[in-house]
Amino acid sequence: MKMHSVLPLLIVFIVALLSKNNLLGAAAAIVFFLYLMRLDRFFPLIQTRGLEAGLLFLTISLMIPFVTGQITLKNLVSALLSPVGILSVVGGLLGAYLNSQGLELVAVEPSILPGILIGVMLSVSFFGGVSVGPIMAAGITALLIRLLIR
Repeated sequence: MKMHSVLPLLIVFIVALLSKNNLLGAAAAIVFFLYLMRLDRFFPLIQTRGLEAGLLFLTISLMIPFVTGQITLKNLVSALLSPVGILSVVGGLLGAYLNSQGLELVAVEPSILPGILIGVMLSVSFFGGVSVGPIMAAGITALLIRLLIR
């Protein structure tokens, strides 16, 4: 086992534990476990399909209120026609666009990932952030690069 290759992962794990970022800590632990068990042959599959699987489960969790009756067709229509509802559609459009920009940036410039992880950890630790937005953070980074650098 090459310790220098897993050292950054262990550092992320320790910082995640110290910052109480459970999602990031669990992710680092799982990747480390897979590495220790010599299951790294699955890394390419996880790397290419993991985001899709995560988004699938996130989307499923967002659909649950429809079947539990928390959101009815009547609520849906009235909410979408309200000022807040219209702004939520605009927010969804902007969010999806920024996410697509973030995915593109991560694909061509994976070196931004440590900075994004550090930003997420700082936000979770000190500002009450929630660790569900690394792709959105990459999208915001892409926007900032366009505005400030290029």
